Amino acid sequence: MPVGVSAKVDCPLPAPSRQTTYARTLHRACLILGGVVPLARHFGVSETALRSWLEAHEEPPQMVFLAAIEIILLHLEQAGAA
Repeated sequence: MPVGVSAKVDCPLPAPSRQTTYARTLHRACLILGGVVPLARHFGVSETALRSWLEAHEEPPQMVFLAAIEIILLHLEQAGAA
């Protein structure tokens, strides 16, 4: 978990039986950015849509998924430089 991210950050995960690569990737990006609100703003989507993707009720659009991967990769790159 990133430095400064507490366990109380609002980043829901679906039930274990519903966890997908999409949901896990969005969850990690959510933790990095600090919650649903900042991640939804970053993607330019509603919190409702983001929660639906985080909870694996729907798959996110491909561009959102790729943007989440970019958040994670940039975070890893920065962590490696520290």
